[in-house]
Amino acid sequence: MVETDRVLNPVSIGFEGNVDVSELYHLIKRFLDEKNYDIDEKQHIYSDSGNLKIKWEAKENINDYTQFQIEVAVKGSKIKKVKLKSREVFSGKFEVEIEAKINKDYQDYYEGKPIIKFFRELFDFTARRQDFNMFNKQLKDEAYSLFDEIKSYFGLQKIQ
Repeated sequence: MVETDRVLNPVSIGFEGNVDVSELYHLIKRFLDEKNYDIDEKQHIYSDSGNLKIKWEAKENINDYTQFQIEVAVKGSKIKKVKLKSREVFSGKFEVEIEAKINKDYQDYYEGKPIIKFFRELFDFTARRQDFNMFNKQLKDEAYSLFDEIKSYFGLQKIQ
C-alpha cells in the first residue's frame, strides 16, 4: 500500500464574482502540464441548480519510489451564466482548494514484505531525511506557485 505524507494541508481561495471557468480550467491544466504532472480529472459536475465541482488529481513520478501528488478542487455555488461582451461566464461564489502529498512506494514494491518495508521507512527517516526535506520543499513551492497563479487570476493579492 502506498505510504502518503501530507506536505500541504488544503489551502483555499474564495472568490465571488464573474469567472470564465474555461480559462481557469486551462490555467490549472497548463500549470500542471508545464511541471510534467499526469492529470486525472476525478470529477466534473455542473448542475442547473447553480452548483459546480471540478476535481483533479495530478501526479509526477520523481523516482521509482517517490511520487508528488497535487489535488485541486474547484467548487462553485449559487452560480449562473451571464453574458460579458462576446463570451459567457459564470457569476457566483467560487472556491479553489489545493492539497499536496508525497507518495512513497507508489509501485507497491515493498507491499507484502513487512520487514523490508519497516527498514525502508527507517532508512528514509534517517539516511534520506535530507532528500525528503528537499522533496517536501519543492512540492510545497510548486503547490503555492499554483495557488498564487489562481489567486492572481482572481485579481487578488499574492501571499508572500
